[in-house]
Amino acid sequence: MKSQIVETVTIAQAKDTIAQAADIYFARDQRGRYRVERRRARPVCLMGPAGVGKTEIVRQVARDKGLAFLSYSITHHTRQSIIGLPRLVQGTVGDRTVSMTEYTMSEIIAQIYRTMEDTGLQGGILFLDEFNCASESLRPIMLQLLQDKSFGPHAIPDGWMLVLAGNPAEYNRAASDLDPVTADRMRLVHIVPDYPAWRAYAKTRNIHPVVLSYLDNHKDHFYVCRRDDAGTALVTARGWEDLSVMMTCLEMTGRQPDLALTAQYVQAGDVARSFFSYYTQYASVIASGTIEQVLEASPRALADIKRMNFQRSWSLVSALLRRVQTMAEEAAGLDDTAAAVYGQLRELAEQLEQEPALVERLSEELAARCERPADRPAQDILRRWAMGDVNAPAGWEQVKKEFAAQVREPRMEAYRRTGTAITNILTVCRKALEGQPHLEFLFNTIADSAAVLRVLAGDDFPQFKQLLRDVSFDPEEMEKALAAQITEQEEL
Repeated sequence: MKSQIVETVTIAQAKDTIAQAADIYFARDQRGRYRVERRRARPVCLMGPAGVGKTEIVRQVARDKGLAFLSYSITHHTRQSIIGLPRLVQGTVGDRTVSMTEYTMSEIIAQIYRTMEDTGLQGGILFLDEFNCASESLRPIMLQLLQDKSFGPHAIPDGWMLVLAGNPAEYNRAASDLDPVTADRMRLVHIVPDYPAWRAYAKTRNIHPVVLSYLDNHKDHFYVCRRDDAGTALVTARGWEDLSVMMTCLEMTGRQPDLALTAQYVQAGDVARSFFSYYTQYASVIASGTIEQVLEASPRALADIKRMNFQRSWSLVSALLRRVQTMAEEAAGLDDTAAAVYGQLRELAEQLEQEPALVERLSEELAARCERPADRPAQDILRRWAMGDVNAPAGWEQVKKEFAAQVREPRMEAYRRTGTAITNILTVCRKALEGQPHLEFLFNTIADSAAVLRVLAGDDFPQFKQLLRDVSFDPEEMEKALAAQITEQEEL
């Protein structure tokens, strides 16, 4: 395949290709037939380095299109599991009864039908990863799959689209180059690592601010794949996201990652050491007490930040963002709990109007509602009230008082506390970091946080609007986009 024209695309462009292919492959004519004949529906094959996001974009397309999603790695399969196990059955040839070989259903095909039953969706995407790492014994089966959309005698159900993924040989020693015959049965899409596309994706994933600030300043460390005498150095988008999750979980328990843990996710020595050094500075800023001073809008905080060097200021902003995001997530959680409990109490109040005698078995009614909310804290609150002495006229009044004291007031206090923190952070940082790129990072990360936007939607924040004007080249256009985001959060 050396003479093939290879055009690389970003992960975002690859997602658009998958979505476009889905629109075409599932399109039907006026008689309800698929416009693209089954044999002509070439599978899209995403060829790109490990951890770049191939599986995730296919999963997102399936979700966006209302399709089921089933993922398999070809390297985990044998000829028997893909085709099915052979068994002998009796058949007739002419006037003779003979033994014939029949195959049980393919494991993959069987799982497709189970997925259809579990999800209630008849259409879906079958995603086969590490396609070019299949063993030699599976090559004929793979060719049949590409052409006929079947594993041996078992066809992929109508309404299911096939998407493949593979690693270039330079990234995976088990991978092999695609031969012309195989390549002629698929649409090859070559993906290259793309930090801006991942940065947009990170908005929806609550990536730790220190990871974002580090990568914003070390974009060449976003994806690394080197092979030398010492071994292979590999840093991927998946590794950064997984490290972010681990860091967040550790911080919730009062602990911090060390270099050994960092290296488990960032598998290139120089990058791991560089990031850990960056994180160490972040941790030292937290230990210094400056964060608390900023949250209190202390004049001392302003002076301390102005004395910080460029790198330490990045650590400060990352730490402030992590703190306010944590506070906003707590407020949002209390908001969800309050809404869930209130919904059950409102329904109960309507029942009491229709049937006043219901108050005598209020405990039983509350217990029956414990499992209805999806919110677990709401379930616990309802269960606790159900176990109290509420089967009396005064019991309903007591429940309403406890709702105000135990649910509504903590929710309002969390919003007030988070709102004050946001206001003080913006006030101090705008003065201390005027003209610095840190302010743009601060604004963008706040605007990208769904939890923080929920807080912003509940009140007027002139400091936030002023920061928008400070860092934006087109404040009016950005303000419209931000207003749309906040409106969306209010509707949620």
